[in-house]
Amino acid sequence: MTSPPVLEPGYTTPEMSALWTATARVEAILTFEAALAMALADAGIAPLEDAALVASACAVPLDDHDAAWSSTWDRGTPMLAILDELGARIPDGQRRWLHHGATTQDAVDSAHMMQAVRSLSILETGVTRIATHLLTSMETHRAQPQTGRTFLQHARPTTFGMRCALWLDGLLSRIEEGREVRAGLPVQLGGPVGDRAEYGAASQQVVEALAARLGLAATPLAWQGDRGPVWKLVGSVDRFVRSLAKIATDIAILASSDVAEVEVRAGGSSSMGDKRNPLDAIRAISAAGACRGAVAMIDQGPSHELDRGIGSWHLEWFSLPIVFQTAAAVVSSVERLLESLVVDAAAMSARVESPVVDTAAIDGQIDAVAARFRHLIDS
Repeated sequence: MTSPPVLEPGYTTPEMSALWTATARVEAILTFEAALAMALADAGIAPLEDAALVASACAVPLDDHDAAWSSTWDRGTPMLAILDELGARIPDGQRRWLHHGATTQDAVDSAHMMQAVRSLSILETGVTRIATHLLTSMETHRAQPQTGRTFLQHARPTTFGMRCALWLDGLLSRIEEGREVRAGLPVQLGGPVGDRAEYGAASQQVVEALAARLGLAATPLAWQGDRGPVWKLVGSVDRFVRSLAKIATDIAILASSDVAEVEVRAGGSSSMGDKRNPLDAIRAISAAGACRGAVAMIDQGPSHELDRGIGSWHLEWFSLPIVFQTAAAVVSSVERLLESLVVDAAAMSARVESPVVDTAAIDGQIDAVAARFRHLIDS
């Protein structure tokens, strides 16, 4: 397998990068092509034996996935190289069912949705571990007084457990949203101009069969010109990242020399040997900024003209892997940040100038967040 493309090391993780190599992207396209052939048989368009022959041809890796993917800018689409090699494996009589009625956008968009399903699962796994850390901290420090801070100024006292509850509750909402988005990621099948005309009256049957085989959702119309599914996808990742960056920022402030109410794993300084830089928070905040920039390339990019975008679609090819890789870096760094978190109870208590106003209200909210965590994670 080809080595994953390397972003600046702190801006990805090996597991996520491996999902977005040229090899992984071409393999997802081959999966689409195999499923399409079988969906044609499911809908009664192609003979089952012929469809199975095409699917078998797609199950064998290409000679050079990297070359097939990079041929886009020599030949106009990676599908020409892919279809050349696949077509050579299939007898003339059955070759018509390879890529039948489809176009490059169908294969690439569907491949991206399949990769997004796996990518969202990776993110959720990491965020669930983060949520577990927060649950423990919330319960452990539920009664630990801490000065609230608004506009970075001292405000009414609260508890550190309540602060953890607020962080955790936001993450639980992001997990719920991510699951909803993942379950609704749609297959793309429109054909040359998005009208599915090659399938006639069986078009919706083909789409539903293809979606079922790929584990994606079926849509009544193709969405090649309406990028709503992609916008919704990257928007959900953006909100994951915002919530995590908020946690990293808050902890960096609480660990700062002037506050010093928590300690975290320290990064060194080349000029001051005793300096404790909050390395994991720095990485999380930086990677979150990179992720949001990649989201903006998609969300705020040019419209897709008529039935296929002039370069605007290809910009998604570039940006979408970066969205997921940088998001994974945020998750990884916040998890490491929380693993090293140590609360200085004495320092927190020393700054509290009056009693916490209503601990019963705080306890009730902490209990509610803990119950929500258990319900969500166990479901």
